Amino acid sequence: MHKEVFELQWRKNGTMKLWYKQSAENWNEALPVGNGRLGGMVFGGSDKETIQLNEDSVWSGKKIDRINSDALANLPEIRRLIHEGKVKQAQELALYALSGTPNSQRAYQSAGECIIGMMGLNNVENYSRELDLDTGISSVHFSAEGVTYHREVLASFPDDSIAVRLWTEEEMPFSFHCRLSRNRNCTDEVLVKDGNCVYFKVDAPEGGIAFCVAARVEAKNGTVRTIGEHIVANEVTEAMLILDVETSFRRDDYVNEALKRCEELSEKSWKEIEMRHKEDYRKLFSRLTLQFDSVDRKKEDLPTDVRLKAVQEGAEDIGLLEMYFQFGRYLLISCSREGSLPANLQGIWNDSLTPPWDSKYTININTEMNYWLAESGNLSECHLPLFEHLERMKESGKETARRMYGCRGSVAHHNTDIYADTAPQDHYVPATFWVMGEAWLATHIWEHYLYTNNRDFLEKYFDVLEQSVLFFYDFLIENQDGYLITSPSLSPENTYRMKDGSEGVLCESSAMDVEILNELFRGYIGACRVLKMDEEKVKKAEEVMLCFPNLKIGRYGQLMEWMEDYEEPEPGHRHISHLYGVYPGSSITAEKTPELMRAARITLERRLANGGGHTGWSRAWIIGLWAAFGNGKYSYENLKAILSMGTFSNLMDNHPYGDGYVFQIDGNLGAAAAMLEMLVKCRDNHVVLLPAITKEIESGQLMGVRIRGGAELSMRWKDGKVEWVRMIPDRLAEKYVRLEMEVNGMTEVVKLEAGKEYNWINKKTV
Repeated sequence: MHKEVFELQWRKNGTMKLWYKQSAENWNEALPVGNGRLGGMVFGGSDKETIQLNEDSVWSGKKIDRINSDALANLPEIRRLIHEGKVKQAQELALYALSGTPNSQRAYQSAGECIIGMMGLNNVENYSRELDLDTGISSVHFSAEGVTYHREVLASFPDDSIAVRLWTEEEMPFSFHCRLSRNRNCTDEVLVKDGNCVYFKVDAPEGGIAFCVAARVEAKNGTVRTIGEHIVANEVTEAMLILDVETSFRRDDYVNEALKRCEELSEKSWKEIEMRHKEDYRKLFSRLTLQFDSVDRKKEDLPTDVRLKAVQEGAEDIGLLEMYFQFGRYLLISCSREGSLPANLQGIWNDSLTPPWDSKYTININTEMNYWLAESGNLSECHLPLFEHLERMKESGKETARRMYGCRGSVAHHNTDIYADTAPQDHYVPATFWVMGEAWLATHIWEHYLYTNNRDFLEKYFDVLEQSVLFFYDFLIENQDGYLITSPSLSPENTYRMKDGSEGVLCESSAMDVEILNELFRGYIGACRVLKMDEEKVKKAEEVMLCFPNLKIGRYGQLMEWMEDYEEPEPGHRHISHLYGVYPGSSITAEKTPELMRAARITLERRLANGGGHTGWSRAWIIGLWAAFGNGKYSYENLKAILSMGTFSNLMDNHPYGDGYVFQIDGNLGAAAAMLEMLVKCRDNHVVLLPAITKEIESGQLMGVRIRGGAELSMRWKDGKVEWVRMIPDRLAEKYVRLEMEVNGMTEVVKLEAGKEYNWINKKTV
């Protein structure tokens, strides 16, 4: 009966298509495709199509040793100055002695563009372009003088390339040309091959990353030939364009590899390429469905930019929220797949050679937020590139730990890059000299295990956890009160004001440091027990944890950000780092630390009252925090706010930068994760259903969300009450998993048996 109820009440998915009546006027209106390694931004022009190309290993420069040789000798003095309150002098010395030499890491760069020119088009009408989230295919449709033209673009993971199909509905012949370019011809050599292939190379200094971009056209009927740097197709009835980028980072023979892949794939039919792509993509995308009953399906007939503008003017559009959520999952699938590099500040999509913040991995919130969606959003495989990169960071982090701080283990600061660089980045004191970057990332290892119960995975990456813990065994110093503290420390990118009116950044043991350490050590202890490590490892970690400083409550009733109750020059600061323990962490809860939970809420209220949440990722964090506080009204208000103030017309997150805005992916991914947090809250083995429900989404259904313990959960709710729940544990899960499930104000003790379905029905409603 339970299964029958589930199936009867599950309704057909709504249309999941972003669509527009005009082509993109600029990069921030184009539509993204990607397969993890390769990315493309499709502009969708009728007579001129531009596909801006990325490959995840196209980065500037070569690997270099940036560790400051004077760091270790000056560390004691920096610590002394901080302890004595001589913060200005400490910061000056830190700039000299701790900064990387040179101070900056490498930048992620655009690979180039493919430009397609349609010949002889006149009187274009009935234009539309779209991105179908159900298939992962971007398309363009229009008519000209009675002929209907179609174009489709996909980025295939199984075939590891970008493929484009061009055809006419009436099988009428058409002509086009295409060429490759890169940011005003920042190429070194343009070549042709086989009469239907063009490619260019970009050389690099010894040790740097060189690469090749290739394009090949196959067509039905007509002719295809190369003229100069163009591929020219005349009077064809259908054509397929294959695009590939290969680099010396992965391939010694990167040029031939690109040419070979284009040639091999061009021998396949479009139908085969499309089928393989859809099958692979849907295995991931279709795992989770979120539907709200209040959706007005008539709005799907409106272009996406029109719907977004209406929301920005105050309208409700719950269907747009559904699509925004799934768009977040689409982006993660498209920019982070097994074997690729992890998602950077822009995921994989970047059109610049000098992008803002170098489009690197910023690891004091942004990279972490990129992966909050991976586990709960049922995209666990998309998390794997982060762990592979952590393994590489571990090795460079050992050198940084030893030479900068005289410590064992491994450490990274607030940035890393393709070379897994772990030395301090920039001369930006509010962020640069922070030793918690690798520690925060390492907590994702334990998190992945909690969702998957994959013991082999935990064993494989255990050393990353352990090396991070080892660093802090040596780095922590005892203060006058007997606590083990971090120094130098800071609260990411924020500044405090001292009693004399001067401002400072460096400190001893910021609240966030303490919270991350608690999370790191809890995960390490848990991993030791799962893997049956020497009990002395557990005992040592537990003893050190007992010596971490306590979190404090300040004069306003707020959670103190620093050990001293300082005032803030910017009380509405974008970072809310000291609330990490509330979300996504779990060291501050209403059940275990009610006073700290109340203080954390006051902190959030103060941030917002002073203008906080003015960046996409910050707003996404706020949505998740309000969900953790159980306040659906405020979560929903901030969800609307991210659409109203932080989203381009293509639904990609817009981040304030200079006089304008740039795309940054963390807002998209973080907001999608926070939407799930509103519906299912899972900490340890405690699951709360509808913790932050609100009247706008008071009825709906969710299928396939992941919960800790290694299970999928589906549920239906109406008028704010859960009607039924289904949980299916993984076969990898422990034989029995005991959960406490809060549902409709009651607590149910659930005993999940591996591979066996569990059902709960509210008999009052069914």
